[in-house]
Amino acid sequence: MGEFLRRDARKVVGYHGTRVDRAAVILSSGKFVPSTNDYDWLGHGTYFWEYAPLRAWQWAKTKYGNEAAVIEAEIELGYCLDLSDIRFTEALQTAYDGIREAYIRTGSILPVNRGKARCLDCLVINYLSKFLLPECETVRAPFLEGVPIYDGSALLTQSHMQLVVRKESSIQSGLRALPKEE
Repeated sequence: MGEFLRRDARKVVGYHGTRVDRAAVILSSGKFVPSTNDYDWLGHGTYFWEYAPLRAWQWAKTKYGNEAAVIEAEIELGYCLDLSDIRFTEALQTAYDGIREAYIRTGSILPVNRGKARCLDCLVINYLSKFLLPECETVRAPFLEGVPIYDGSALLTQSHMQLVVRKESSIQSGLRALPKEE
C-alpha cells in the first residue's frame, strides 16, 4: 500500500491556534506538542489551518479567549495522506475493515463518530498512518464546517483545509507569532 503515498514537495503555510504561553514555548524551542486525543478527526499530530489565519484566530479566541495566539509555519507536505484525493479511499476502507474485524474478534465495541468527536476516524487514520502507510508525514483534508453562507448554499461559513503534521520534520521554517487579532 506504500505505493499510494508519493513525496509531495509542495510547501504550504499553516496556522496553529494555541495559548500565548504555549506559543512562547513553541517559538523558543521550535517544537510543537502533538495532539493525541482519541477524537482528533485526522489522527494524532499537530493541527494547522492551511492558508486560513482568520479561522485559526477564530478557533483560538473561542478556546482561549484573551490568551489566544496563532503561530504561522511553513510546512512541506512530504509523504502526505491527502484526503482531498480519491486515491486514498480504498486505503481508508482497508484500514477500517481490518480494525472492524479485530474488534469483532475480540468482542470489543468499535468507536463511533459523534458530532465533532471523530473517534472512529481518528482510530482509522492512526492505524492507516502507523501500520499501512508508515511513511506518512502529513494528513490533509477539507473540513466543511459552519452554517450555509446564504439560503440554499452548500458553502459553509467556517470551511477550511485542515493539515496535521505527524512528523515534525515537515515543519520547515517560518515560525512566527501572528499579531493579535482584535
